[in-house]
Amino acid sequence: MRWWIKILFIELVLLYNAIGYGQTIKWSTGFNGFFDNREYFNDYSQPQTMFGARLFGIGGITFGQYHEIGAGADILFEFGSKLKNDNIKPIIYYHFNKRSINLYFGSFPRKGLINLPLFLQSDTLLYYRPTCEGMFIEFINPLLIQSVWLDWTSKQTDTIRETFQIGGSGSFKKGFFFYRHDFIMTHYAGSGIRIPDQHIRDNGGLYANLGVNLSSYLFDSLTLSTGYCFSYDRLRSVYDFNFYHGSLSQLYIELFNIGIRSAFYFGDGQIQMWADGLYRAKYYNRTDIVWHMFRQKNIKGSVEFSFHVIENTLDMSQSIKIYVTLGGERKLIDKEMY
Repeated sequence: MRWWIKILFIELVLLYNAIGYGQTIKWSTGFNGFFDNREYFNDYSQPQTMFGARLFGIGGITFGQYHEIGAGADILFEFGSKLKNDNIKPIIYYHFNKRSINLYFGSFPRKGLINLPLFLQSDTLLYYRPTCEGMFIEFINPLLIQSVWLDWTSKQTDTIRETFQIGGSGSFKKGFFFYRHDFIMTHYAGSGIRIPDQHIRDNGGLYANLGVNLSSYLFDSLTLSTGYCFSYDRLRSVYDFNFYHGSLSQLYIELFNIGIRSAFYFGDGQIQMWADGLYRAKYYNRTDIVWHMFRQKNIKGSVEFSFHVIENTLDMSQSIKIYVTLGGERKLIDKEMY
């Protein structure tokens, strides 16, 4: 029996049991279409075109005041290729949501929960790894938000290495001033059977920045920030910890659905295993011109033209992205009321 049939069977059993307790059924479905063309001619990242679409569906049941369980699947189809088992990601999770705590445990969508800067984590994860497999917890109060998550990226076998990531984000806002930090740690352990020249690797980084959000005063949106970048890398028995430092400043302006986003990086070439490879350069400037074609509650679409100055090279990229989300819920009638 295929795994998605098992998930459907579990969902039906849970649904049947829930009917007698006056619970709520929730559902959501969504579409993510992307065309991402990267015309690179530098030493830090490969040119490529990513063109495809993802479709996901989730069904969930709430119980008590704060608890929910859900299951579903997320399917990728890259245009011009054949559908493979790896293109189907299972979704199965427990969710606890109270005013000050937001907790997920299982395999759950990362969009809307994990959003690290490109210096730490590439945006292609939303194309090819849309789920986090592990845990996410977020603590919330009116001024401060802090999240920590664990993503188990590979289970150890005799021939496959165990790998996982730990990361998090925190922010503080007061008036138009804000502070934010993001961090990530990636650990590559060994396989069950030792392979010659296979070494444990430790890799991670941090970005902390201060900024101002002047959107209430100028333009439709205006934010400026500057901060400190740090990363480390160690390959055990080969080389000890290496540390890399730099500065990253960012600007975003938007008016009449047209946005301009610029990032300026100076410093050591950073070594981040899951990040945008262009930050390996000692100087990098990225400027995006973004047209928000539509931006409604259930659908968002954008066209983006990007210019990359990598040391002495000018490269370009273009992208079209469409997100559609639909959902609803229905309160079940408690049988004991009749």
